[in-house]
Amino acid sequence: MNNLAKALLAYIAVSLAPIMISCTATAAGAQRDPTAVLNSLADRLYVLGETNGEVDDMVAAEANAAEEVRQYIAGGSTDGLLAREKGEHSPLAAAAYLGYPNVVAALLTSSLVRIHINDADEMGMTPWIAANLSMRQSLWACNPAIVGNPYKFVPMLITRPYYTSNPTPPYKKTRELLEEAGASSDMAKAKEVWLASCKNETEETETKVRASTDVQRTVQELGAENLTSLLIMLQKNAAEARKKQ
Repeated sequence: MNNLAKALLAYIAVSLAPIMISCTATAAGAQRDPTAVLNSLADRLYVLGETNGEVDDMVAAEANAAEEVRQYIAGGSTDGLLAREKGEHSPLAAAAYLGYPNVVAALLTSSLVRIHINDADEMGMTPWIAANLSMRQSLWACNPAIVGNPYKFVPMLITRPYYTSNPTPPYKKTRELLEEAGASSDMAKAKEVWLASCKNETEETETKVRASTDVQRTVQELGAENLTSLLIMLQKNAAEARKKQ
């Protein structure tokens, strides 16, 4: 068992009650829209990470979700392909944010989705920018305080193999697919969105992001460094808690 797994187990044992994820069964043959597919995929990756942690199974789950989206679009459905209300993310933006390249590719088979490829939320984040921010690999650099929220931190740790052991780096592939489909690549805007979102980042992180020529690579590297530091802290806290028992 590697240090990451040991730290995670210690953290859960000392700090957490069990986290339960409720999965609603879908009626056989029912066609789900992309948002429902994305929600189900997130649950599936969590379950896989919690049970066997096999990256091949995680990759297969994402590919299966992509095929379901592809079939939905091929059937002529357009409902749910765009954000339904102001302030909501479209399925394309959500898939890019989560680093699901096959799902992104499936969504881009829709001409309607491609027309809206550069749609931005209220902060100015487009799907391309979301892929650059790589939040599933960089959130601990953006907001180190996330460690204090186990209901967000632990699921991200459990699903980490999908991002770090995947033979096809998810966020890099997602960015490439979006660029090939005509997405606007505005690195200055990506920095602006990161800096506006990451109010709790360290001064060193902010300096490195401002100087970066590739935000995606920079924030992923910073995320890996910060996670190592956080895990060392968690191991230390778990050891101290065990001594007090």
